[in-house]
Amino acid sequence: MDFPVKYKQLWSDWGIRVLMLLSLSIQIILILLGRLRKTSTSKWIQMLVWSSYLLANWVADFVLGQLSNAMDDSSSSNAIIAFWAPFLILHLGGPDTITAYSMEDNELWRRHLVGLIYELIIAFYVLVRSLPTIRLLAPTILIFFVAIIKYAERSYSLYKASTECFRSSLISSAKKPPINNSLALSNMVGLNALNEAFILYSSFKPVFVDLYSHTYTKSSLPVGHSFKKMPTTRGIFNVTGIELSYAYDELYTKAVVNHSRVGYVLRALCSICILLAFSLFIIAPKDGFHKLDVAITYVLLAASIFLDTMAIIMLMFSDWMMVTLLNVTMLRRFSKLLAEHIFRIKKMWLKRKYWLGEMPQLNLISNCLKNYALSKAHRRSMMVWIKEKLSSMLETKSYLSGFYKYETLTLRTLQPIYETEELHDIITTYVQNWFAEHSKHVANITLDSFAYEEVTTAFDWVDPSFFRLIDKLPLDQQVLLWHISTELCFHWKSESLHPLCLHQIEVEVEDNKQRSSEMEVCKYLSNYMMYLILMRPEIMSTMGGASQMYFRMAYGNMVEFISRSVDNNNLLMPNTKAEEVCREMMITPLKRQDKNILYIPLVIAYVMLLFKNEKRWQVMTKVWVHLLVQGVQNTKAITHVRQLSRGGELFTFIWLITKQSMVAEFLDIKGSKLQNLHVMAMELSSTIKDHLPSQH
Repeated sequence: MDFPVKYKQLWSDWGIRVLMLLSLSIQIILILLGRLRKTSTSKWIQMLVWSSYLLANWVADFVLGQLSNAMDDSSSSNAIIAFWAPFLILHLGGPDTITAYSMEDNELWRRHLVGLIYELIIAFYVLVRSLPTIRLLAPTILIFFVAIIKYAERSYSLYKASTECFRSSLISSAKKPPINNSLALSNMVGLNALNEAFILYSSFKPVFVDLYSHTYTKSSLPVGHSFKKMPTTRGIFNVTGIELSYAYDELYTKAVVNHSRVGYVLRALCSICILLAFSLFIIAPKDGFHKLDVAITYVLLAASIFLDTMAIIMLMFSDWMMVTLLNVTMLRRFSKLLAEHIFRIKKMWLKRKYWLGEMPQLNLISNCLKNYALSKAHRRSMMVWIKEKLSSMLETKSYLSGFYKYETLTLRTLQPIYETEELHDIITTYVQNWFAEHSKHVANITLDSFAYEEVTTAFDWVDPSFFRLIDKLPLDQQVLLWHISTELCFHWKSESLHPLCLHQIEVEVEDNKQRSSEMEVCKYLSNYMMYLILMRPEIMSTMGGASQMYFRMAYGNMVEFISRSVDNNNLLMPNTKAEEVCREMMITPLKRQDKNILYIPLVIAYVMLLFKNEKRWQVMTKVWVHLLVQGVQNTKAITHVRQLSRGGELFTFIWLITKQSMVAEFLDIKGSKLQNLHVMAMELSSTIKDHLPSQH
């Protein structure tokens, strides 16, 4: 089918011009929003960055082809068209804030390099076609030079961040003598935190590719580093956050290339060339050029200066620059003073967070109530349906289907909570206690009995094998059981009554219970772990095998209980709260059937309620830290590396903290084992001689 002539003419007149401006707009979006990937989980920002990242290459490649077709040997506009070609290669080089959208992009560095050669050939062809007109030859060559540098920087950054190169560089660096990397653990805030975090990141890089057991020696670790010696939790989480920021910059941006001697020189050359090209274009004669083309060229040059200025400002105020200045040997006093001034200005004007610090929440009982209420409401207005879909930017996921009488289960997240220093303090304290507990048993660092021994010690009549069996379940099943138990305990309001004392239940229970810090932390961790299990199973490789069946059973049992015991007259829905369901479940004797999976968490809750309030939540906090550490131990590094480009996770913080501590513990254990083994080998050698059969 042929398009009308007027549309063909419209495309001929405006197509290239519009696409040139579109390519420029994409670069502006990427440089402004690319840096927000660490501090935002907004689906809109992620979608905009992702679409811009994909469109950038496609638009530039397409326009290059259109430019080559638009060359006319008799046209005076050839020179300005040829001047646009290197801008497209410059755009293909991308901004400093994003080189790769995902880790898989780093593995395509070879394809990216071949693309540079192909695009340079096309751009060179466009330039040759513009000859013998030389009015804009000088600025065109200058922009060509800048474009090649920018594209080469991006290709090299992708290569350095590829798994093969990253691993190779770590193995080769492990053979070098260790640098002076002592830490002052008493001062983990401010400018020192940047330097100390960089030392830690440089020393523990292998954990990001699961190489820590092959590359570390005792001398390669920072002197004075110990998770247990860090004085404040603010210091631990602050430094860990900066470490993860360094990792993100190295794997997803041009930081490693930019913050090198060659990178600084190239940055200066590029800035000079762009300014010189702008000046030469201003003084160049423009006779015969279309006024619109001249205006677009001015926009391209001005935008290039703006983007370059933005890049320089980001470079100067980056953590990498301050760390570089702190470690300069020449003019050390001047460089340190400069770093301090940069840090103060950045702290004053740039209220920047390293990571979002958001904990998504998902509650199973609330979801059962919501799904049950929707199944009872046969008719809903269109406006109610739209409001449910657009009410908040919360995640929903249709997870299971075909069980009981319900077709699907749509999981809905709750409003996320923001991590607080108090939450960090409690989590870190309990993780430290975990390491202290298990450092006593250097031969076998496990999670067994860390939390559960509290129960068997307090109540010697409790069979220890009950909790040991729970501890041996898959992680997602443990989370499911403890999540329901936590909800039951959280909503039980009476401190003086136990649910099994049925004759006392007639007494009205008042809501006078003080909510302790551990109680809130348990609630948040419980909902957070359920979110990871159900909404993000790829993070911990969960919800496989029999766990799917157990989750279906728990959901079905819960909905059946709500229908039978809570909503007998169909009058409470949709106003029934999780608190009412939990209280009803605690005081309603459940049938001892094998199929009712709710019986297990109910019994766990009964046991937990034997403790006084403060002690109960201390024990349960241990349990959730137990599950959190167990979860991070079961994950691969690549999972957390990918998470860095999605706003970060508390799970990733705990992973890095535990990995760094476990490396030190591992080396201590390995050293002591080898030493003991060497002594035993010498003794065994002598013993073997004594027991050899006599020779005649």
